[in-house]
Amino acid sequence: MDSIVFSQLALNRSRTLAVVAELSEKTADVVPNGFNNNIRWHLGHILTTQERLAFRLLGEPLELPEELTSLFVNGTKPADWQTSPPDLAALRQLLEEQPKRHRQRLQGRLNDKLTVAFKEFTRLDEVLMFSIGHEATHAGYIMALKKAVAAQS
Repeated sequence: MDSIVFSQLALNRSRTLAVVAELSEKTADVVPNGFNNNIRWHLGHILTTQERLAFRLLGEPLELPEELTSLFVNGTKPADWQTSPPDLAALRQLLEEQPKRHRQRLQGRLNDKLTVAFKEFTRLDEVLMFSIGHEATHAGYIMALKKAVAAQS
């Protein structure tokens, strides 16, 4: 089961990164009419949400700076940012490294019980599978945002 979960996390992430491979900083920051967030926010949200699901729910420290979470947690939006977000190259690198790091730290632990309640989930494998769907949802928003930004240009 470990190899399936970690392979799916990596595959999903590679697809997300492919969607933003040629993205410019300018395009990443546009918030089109009808949207609350931009592509940069969605990338940061994917990154920080998966990190929190993988580690915080086990009561373990995160390997990302806490200020990233404050920029990208549910309910935040670029219009409210008080600090500058990371550039796209930094976000891409963190997103690219995360699945490998998670595999290294969490392999063999998928049946570990969560120490922090999250929805109806009780084990790590459940929240990691949830995170795959979560990332796919936000990758869909990124694709929609790319189209909306292109239509406004």
